[in-house]
Amino acid sequence: RLKEASFVNKIFPSDANFILVQVDDANRRYNELLQEGIVVRNRSDQPLCKNCLRITVGTRAQNDTLLNAITNLQA
Repeated sequence: RLKEASFVNKIFPSDANFILVQVDDANRRYNELLQEGIVVRNRSDQPLCKNCLRITVGTRAQNDTLLNAITNLQA
């Protein structure tokens, strides 16, 4: 479902408990998610991670909440 979000530019491969996602505007998307009560990490200040958010994989319910919020951000 992340791939379907219009503002997601790239999803990096991961073997860890998090996903690194490049978006159109990391600061904007970080703040929007934070307003929804969802905490992700803005990694834009790290080398080669411009406009990237780090999303920790959670429980099924937490993941569903995140995906629903992301879907709502597109509107």
